[in-house]
Amino acid sequence: MDFFTSLLHAYEKAEETGLVDQQDGNSGTVLLPIYHTSLKSNGKNIISVKLNQDGSFYKAEVMGENQTIIFPVTSDSVARSGSSPAPHPLVDKFSYYVSEESQSQYDKFHDQLSNWIDVCEEDEVKGFLKRIQQFILRPDFLSHILHSLFGRQYQREGLKITYPDSTGKNKTIDLSAYFLEFTVVQFHGFKDESVTSYKALHQSFISLVTANRDNLGTCNISGQTEQITNKHRGLMGNAKIISVSNKGEAYKGRFKEREDVFSVGYETSEKIHLMIKYLLENNNSNAWIASSQYLINWFSDDLVNESQLDIVNPAFNDLFEDAEDEEDALVSIKPNEENRQIGSSFIKGRKLFGEEATYNVAILNKTSNGRIALKYFRQLQASQLLKNLKTWQENYSWEVRTKAGNYKLKTPTFNEIINVAYGVDRERYLELDNDAFRSDQYQKLVTALIDGKPIPNTLVKKIEDNIKQRQKYSKHWYQVQQVSLAILHKQYGREFTPMLDHQETDRSYLFGRLLAIYELFEAQRYALDGGSQERITNAERYWNAYTGQPAKMMNHLENKIKTYEEVLKLNRPGLWHKLEKEREEIIQLLTPMFAHKDFTQPLDYKFIFGYYAEKQFYYTKQTKENEG
Repeated sequence: MDFFTSLLHAYEKAEETGLVDQQDGNSGTVLLPIYHTSLKSNGKNIISVKLNQDGSFYKAEVMGENQTIIFPVTSDSVARSGSSPAPHPLVDKFSYYVSEESQSQYDKFHDQLSNWIDVCEEDEVKGFLKRIQQFILRPDFLSHILHSLFGRQYQREGLKITYPDSTGKNKTIDLSAYFLEFTVVQFHGFKDESVTSYKALHQSFISLVTANRDNLGTCNISGQTEQITNKHRGLMGNAKIISVSNKGEAYKGRFKEREDVFSVGYETSEKIHLMIKYLLENNNSNAWIASSQYLINWFSDDLVNESQLDIVNPAFNDLFEDAEDEEDALVSIKPNEENRQIGSSFIKGRKLFGEEATYNVAILNKTSNGRIALKYFRQLQASQLLKNLKTWQENYSWEVRTKAGNYKLKTPTFNEIINVAYGVDRERYLELDNDAFRSDQYQKLVTALIDGKPIPNTLVKKIEDNIKQRQKYSKHWYQVQQVSLAILHKQYGREFTPMLDHQETDRSYLFGRLLAIYELFEAQRYALDGGSQERITNAERYWNAYTGQPAKMMNHLENKIKTYEEVLKLNRPGLWHKLEKEREEIIQLLTPMFAHKDFTQPLDYKFIFGYYAEKQFYYTKQTKENEG
């Protein structure tokens, strides 16, 4: 099923389940009814006008921030532009209600409203509309609103109002772009009814549009006979996902008119665009990727995504996120393997979709002010998705310390993977400034995860290279190490675990273990003086050279740590003995390779697992002995 058909079916499913126009009174996302739009208040763009039951004026007030209004629109007004923009049918900018601003727009607005009232068959809805119409036609309509907002002490020039503020100073405000939204107080018993909340009003307008269909034809998406339209909503500003080029060369020779390229019904267009709008606004169903690029996803039986499945950012609760100090993270390790559970999950809530449900994921990219491109779309069974997620989690997870001091397995987010591979180490974060490049990497990772494929090899190779360049990450080495371990531990048919393998004879793994020993000798010497976490050890300083020329730098580091060994041997003989025993074991395993021609070659990625496991072994052993 293609992208547009999937969206159409999703909206129709939402209609069946009562999700459309479902308002809970809060500021949550609402899947709008067709031929309607919404506007969120910023505290300076909407005036709420309240009328009494008889239609007389009650009060007006500027709507507070983050409240959302819903109101009807036409195909001409929903994406209006130009010198004479079409009016909305009922709720619009203040300038449309005042003839002195534009007589033609004023006349069009009232003609449109009168036509709706004339053909409206629902008595209650007609009464609601008439109350609003009678009020806005009153000669004192404007003064009522302005008096309520500013008191009696104001002056106006058109819709520019000058009034004294709370300090007595004059302040000028232009109301022409403020929207007017209407409420009839106690319209249904004690219940107030607004244009936003009155669902029967919304259905009345839908019936009005349906009854006045023209230009009928077959919609290429729904296959139904509909009013064919070439006017479609904008989704990110005025940028459209369905549009045809104005340049004749794009279609001439195959089609007579640009509209012949693709026939879309007005109703179908509305359902598709409103479904995308809902998915983009619902926190559970979208993820910002970079710049003007977003990922949206939904299930056929969980459109709201109450399961909160998030393929971009697996959840991980109780994470000790500030563990930049690697030694601090390791000292508190709990050796019990039961603590190393999967702490991350792609599903944050309770799974509410069925195994037979269909999962849809798409990436939308705003390429210009007028165009949105569909960069990626996949559809697969939820059961297959869960298998792919499980495989991804098993292949790309590594232990990380929680706030409670335990270790759990964490799956890196797409952002973390991309930043570790291509980001620059800065004060607060690893950062990647190239949004276009970032979005391309996101798409590659999404594609790999959804299709059940491994992480792209180019990204893996970049991470392998980065772990050899520790000097590039003075601020965020811990993050680079953790993500790298997660990505690399099951590469090339090999699997490494955090546990030290005393039988492992791989040259790179052994040199990694030895590098950890050199670092520990020096770090423990510094600890005798009260600890100085700011001091960089020689193992860290020569990290890059060591991974490139391990045999040569092994001798260099052996000489560098001699003075530290002597101090430890005198003051902490037990500690020195533990480290020396490990070093002897490593050297013994390396000795048969000394004469081999590959012994002096650069290390491969496996060195990081020997390094990590050796440090884990040391600190775990220390913890056990201290607890004993």
